[in-house]
Amino acid sequence: MKRFFYLVYLIIIALPLFAVTTILCAIFAGVGSAFINERIFSYYPGRIWSRIALALFLCPIEVHGKENIPKNRATIVISNHQSSLDIYMLYGYMGIPFKWVLKGALRKVPFVGWACEKSGFIFVDNSSARAAALTIKQAEEAIEKGYSIFIFPEGSRTNNGELQRFKRGAFKIALDTQATILPVAIKGAYEALPKNALFVKPRRLVLEIGRPFESSAFEQSPRGLIELTQKGENEVRTLIG
Repeated sequence: MKRFFYLVYLIIIALPLFAVTTILCAIFAGVGSAFINERIFSYYPGRIWSRIALALFLCPIEVHGKENIPKNRATIVISNHQSSLDIYMLYGYMGIPFKWVLKGALRKVPFVGWACEKSGFIFVDNSSARAAALTIKQAEEAIEKGYSIFIFPEGSRTNNGELQRFKRGAFKIALDTQATILPVAIKGAYEALPKNALFVKPRRLVLEIGRPFESSAFEQSPRGLIELTQKGENEVRTLIG
Protein backbone atom coordinates (compact mmCIF):
# COMPACT_ATOMS: atom_id res chain seq x y z
CA MET A 1 0.00 0.00 0.00
CA LYS A 2 2.84 2.40 0.84
CA ARG A 3 4.39 1.70 -2.55
CA PHE A 4 1.09 2.48 -4.29
CA PHE A 5 0.72 5.85 -2.55
CA TYR A 6 4.35 6.68 -3.26
CA LEU A 7 3.92 5.94 -6.97
CA VAL A 8 0.83 8.17 -7.03
CA TYR A 9 2.81 10.94 -5.32
CA LEU A 10 5.72 10.44 -7.71
CA ILE A 11 3.62 10.56 -10.87
CA ILE A 12 1.19 13.32 -9.88
CA ILE A 13 3.41 15.60 -7.80
CA ALA A 14 7.14 14.83 -7.79
CA LEU A 15 7.85 14.21 -11.47
CA PRO A 16 5.86 17.21 -12.79
CA LEU A 17 7.53 19.51 -10.24
CA PHE A 18 10.91 18.02 -11.11
CA ALA A 19 10.32 18.68 -14.81
CA VAL A 20 9.33 22.31 -14.19
CA THR A 21 12.30 22.84 -11.87
CA THR A 22 14.67 21.32 -14.43
CA ILE A 23 13.48 23.65 -17.19
CA LEU A 24 13.58 26.78 -15.02
CA CYS A 25 17.00 26.06 -13.52
CA ALA A 26 18.40 25.16 -16.94
CA ILE A 27 17.19 28.49 -18.35
CA PHE A 28 18.66 30.44 -15.42
CA ALA A 29 21.96 28.56 -15.67
CA GLY A 30 22.28 28.88 -19.43
CA VAL A 31 21.25 32.52 -19.78
CA GLY A 32 23.05 33.61 -16.62
CA SER A 33 26.28 31.87 -17.60
CA ALA A 34 26.20 33.29 -21.11
CA PHE A 35 25.33 36.90 -20.28
CA ILE A 36 25.92 37.64 -16.57
CA ASN A 37 28.45 35.60 -14.59
CA GLU A 38 29.50 32.09 -15.57
CA ARG A 39 31.07 31.23 -12.20
CA ILE A 40 27.87 32.04 -10.30
CA PHE A 41 25.25 30.79 -12.74
CA SER A 42 27.03 27.57 -13.70
CA TYR A 43 26.84 26.55 -10.05
CA TYR A 44 23.96 27.96 -7.98
CA PRO A 45 20.95 27.10 -10.21
CA GLY A 46 22.25 23.54 -10.46
CA ARG A 47 22.77 23.35 -6.72
CA ILE A 48 19.19 24.48 -6.07
CA TRP A 49 17.87 22.06 -8.73
CA SER A 50 19.75 19.15 -7.18
CA ARG A 51 18.51 19.82 -3.66
CA ILE A 52 14.93 20.15 -4.85
CA ALA A 53 15.25 16.89 -6.81
CA LEU A 54 16.43 14.86 -3.81
CA ALA A 55 13.72 16.41 -1.63
CA LEU A 56 11.02 15.54 -4.18
CA PHE A 57 12.31 11.96 -4.41
CA LEU A 58 12.25 11.71 -0.58
CA CYS A 59 15.97 10.98 -0.35
CA PRO A 60 17.54 12.79 2.62
CA ILE A 61 21.31 13.03 2.54
CA GLU A 62 24.13 12.92 5.07
CA VAL A 63 27.48 14.53 4.28
CA HIS A 64 30.58 13.48 6.20
CA GLY A 65 34.02 15.04 5.89
CA LYS A 66 33.26 18.51 4.48
CA GLU A 67 36.21 19.78 6.49
CA ASN A 68 38.44 17.84 4.06
CA ILE A 69 37.48 20.02 1.08
CA PRO A 70 40.50 22.17 0.08
CA LYS A 71 39.89 25.90 0.32
CA ASN A 72 40.62 28.42 -2.43
CA ARG A 73 42.31 26.10 -4.89
CA ALA A 74 41.24 24.05 -7.87
CA THR A 75 40.63 20.40 -7.06
CA ILE A 76 39.81 17.28 -9.05
CA VAL A 77 36.95 15.51 -7.29
CA ILE A 78 36.75 11.78 -8.04
CA SER A 79 33.85 9.58 -7.01
CA ASN A 80 32.29 6.20 -7.57
CA HIS A 81 29.29 6.25 -9.92
CA GLN A 82 26.33 4.34 -8.49
CA SER A 83 23.30 6.01 -10.00
CA SER A 84 21.80 8.99 -11.79
CA LEU A 85 21.25 10.39 -8.28
CA ASP A 86 25.01 10.87 -7.89
CA ILE A 87 24.87 14.12 -9.84
CA TYR A 88 22.27 15.61 -7.49
CA MET A 89 24.25 14.51 -4.44
CA LEU A 90 27.53 16.03 -5.59
CA TYR A 91 26.04 19.12 -7.23
CA GLY A 92 23.73 19.87 -4.34
CA TYR A 93 25.87 19.14 -1.31
CA MET A 94 29.62 19.37 -2.00
CA GLY A 95 29.49 23.15 -1.71
CA ILE A 96 32.19 24.11 -4.24
CA PRO A 97 31.87 25.73 -7.70
CA PHE A 98 33.12 23.34 -10.36
CA LYS A 99 32.92 22.11 -13.92
CA TRP A 100 31.48 18.68 -14.67
CA VAL A 101 33.22 16.28 -17.03
CA LEU A 102 30.18 14.64 -18.63
CA LYS A 103 29.28 12.01 -21.19
CA GLY A 104 28.86 13.52 -24.62
CA ALA A 105 25.37 12.02 -24.89
CA LEU A 106 24.10 14.43 -22.22
CA ARG A 107 24.56 17.29 -24.68
CA LYS A 108 21.42 16.02 -26.46
CA VAL A 109 19.17 16.14 -23.36
CA PRO A 110 16.63 18.97 -23.84
CA PHE A 111 17.36 22.09 -21.76
CA VAL A 112 19.95 20.28 -19.62
CA GLY A 113 22.46 19.77 -22.44
CA TRP A 114 22.12 23.39 -23.55
CA ALA A 115 22.55 24.66 -19.98
CA CYS A 116 25.62 22.49 -19.44
CA GLU A 117 27.17 23.76 -22.65
CA LYS A 118 26.54 27.42 -21.77
CA SER A 119 27.91 26.76 -18.27
CA GLY A 120 31.21 25.64 -19.74
CA PHE A 121 30.94 22.02 -18.67
CA ILE A 122 33.18 19.56 -20.47
CA PHE A 123 31.72 16.82 -22.65
CA VAL A 124 33.76 13.66 -23.11
CA ASP A 125 34.37 12.73 -26.74
CA ASN A 126 36.05 9.36 -27.25
CA SER A 127 35.34 9.19 -30.98
CA SER A 128 39.05 9.55 -31.73
CA ALA A 129 42.38 10.01 -29.98
CA ARG A 130 42.41 13.65 -31.07
CA ALA A 131 38.93 14.27 -29.64
CA ALA A 132 39.86 12.59 -26.35
CA ALA A 133 42.99 14.73 -26.13
CA LEU A 134 40.86 17.85 -26.66
CA THR A 135 38.61 16.81 -23.76
CA ILE A 136 41.65 16.53 -21.49
CA LYS A 137 42.91 19.91 -22.67
CA GLN A 138 39.56 21.57 -21.89
CA ALA A 139 39.58 20.11 -18.38
CA GLU A 140 43.14 21.30 -17.82
CA GLU A 141 42.22 24.80 -18.98
CA ALA A 142 39.31 24.86 -16.50
CA ILE A 143 41.66 23.94 -13.65
CA GLU A 144 44.15 26.61 -14.72
CA LYS A 145 41.30 29.16 -14.52
CA GLY A 146 40.69 28.12 -10.91
CA TYR A 147 37.71 25.81 -11.36
CA SER A 148 37.48 22.47 -9.62
CA ILE A 149 36.26 19.62 -11.81
CA PHE A 150 34.13 16.56 -11.00
CA ILE A 151 34.88 13.26 -12.72
CA PHE A 152 33.56 9.72 -12.38
CA PRO A 153 36.72 7.71 -13.17
CA GLU A 154 34.72 4.52 -13.72
CA GLY A 155 33.34 6.16 -16.84
CA SER A 156 29.78 4.88 -16.42
CA ARG A 157 27.31 3.80 -13.76
CA THR A 158 27.86 0.48 -12.08
CA ASN A 159 25.65 -2.42 -13.16
CA ASN A 160 25.78 -4.26 -9.83
CA GLY A 161 26.63 -1.72 -7.15
CA GLU A 162 30.30 -2.71 -7.08
CA LEU A 163 33.15 -0.30 -7.77
CA GLN A 164 34.51 -0.70 -11.31
CA ARG A 165 38.12 -0.25 -12.38
CA PHE A 166 39.14 3.38 -12.69
CA LYS A 167 40.15 4.79 -16.06
CA ARG A 168 43.19 7.02 -16.28
CA GLY A 169 41.80 10.20 -17.85
CA ALA A 170 41.14 12.05 -14.58
CA PHE A 171 44.59 11.21 -13.31
CA LYS A 172 46.28 12.28 -16.55
CA ILE A 173 44.65 15.68 -16.03
CA ALA A 174 45.85 15.70 -12.41
CA LEU A 175 49.43 14.91 -13.37
CA ASP A 176 49.51 17.50 -16.15
CA THR A 177 48.17 20.27 -13.88
CA GLN A 178 49.64 19.05 -10.56
CA ALA A 179 46.14 19.44 -9.12
CA THR A 180 44.99 18.23 -5.72
CA ILE A 181 42.71 15.17 -5.85
CA LEU A 182 39.73 14.82 -3.50
CA PRO A 183 38.23 11.30 -3.19
CA VAL A 184 34.51 10.97 -2.48
CA ALA A 185 32.33 7.91 -1.89
CA ILE A 186 28.63 7.78 -2.69
CA LYS A 187 26.52 5.35 -0.67
CA GLY A 188 22.89 4.33 -1.02
CA ALA A 189 22.30 5.73 -4.50
CA TYR A 190 22.50 2.34 -6.22
CA GLU A 191 19.84 0.93 -3.91
CA ALA A 192 17.65 4.00 -4.48
CA LEU A 193 17.95 4.09 -8.28
CA PRO A 194 19.97 1.32 -9.94
CA LYS A 195 20.81 1.52 -13.62
CA ASN A 196 17.74 1.05 -15.88
CA ALA A 197 15.29 1.49 -12.97
CA LEU A 198 12.22 3.62 -13.69
CA PHE A 199 11.44 5.00 -10.23
CA VAL A 200 13.46 6.18 -7.25
CA LYS A 201 13.10 4.22 -4.02
CA PRO A 202 13.15 6.67 -1.09
CA ARG A 203 16.12 6.07 1.20
CA ARG A 204 18.86 7.92 3.04
CA LEU A 205 21.91 8.74 0.91
CA VAL A 206 25.44 9.36 2.17
CA LEU A 207 28.40 11.35 0.85
CA GLU A 208 31.75 10.42 2.40
CA ILE A 209 34.41 13.02 1.62
CA GLY A 210 37.93 11.73 2.12
CA ARG A 211 41.23 13.47 2.67
CA PRO A 212 42.79 15.14 -0.39
CA PHE A 213 46.11 13.97 -1.77
CA GLU A 214 48.60 15.59 -4.11
CA SER A 215 49.25 14.41 -7.65
CA SER A 216 52.63 16.15 -7.44
CA ALA A 217 53.83 13.26 -5.26
CA PHE A 218 53.76 11.02 -8.36
CA GLU A 219 56.22 11.18 -11.22
CA GLN A 220 55.00 12.39 -14.61
CA SER A 221 55.51 9.14 -16.45
CA PRO A 222 53.41 6.15 -17.59
CA ARG A 223 54.33 4.37 -14.37
CA GLY A 224 53.41 7.42 -12.28
CA LEU A 225 50.04 7.61 -14.03
CA ILE A 226 49.31 3.96 -13.24
CA GLU A 227 50.29 4.43 -9.60
CA LEU A 228 48.20 7.60 -9.24
CA THR A 229 45.17 5.90 -10.81
CA GLN A 230 45.52 2.99 -8.39
CA LYS A 231 45.89 5.40 -5.48
CA GLY A 232 42.65 7.16 -6.43
CA GLU A 233 40.76 3.89 -6.80
CA ASN A 234 42.05 2.60 -3.46
CA GLU A 235 41.06 5.81 -1.67
CA VAL A 236 37.49 5.69 -2.97
CA ARG A 237 37.23 1.96 -2.26
CA THR A 238 38.33 2.56 1.35
CA LEU A 239 35.72 5.31 1.78
CA ILE A 240 33.00 2.99 0.48
CA GLY A 241 34.01 0.51 3.20
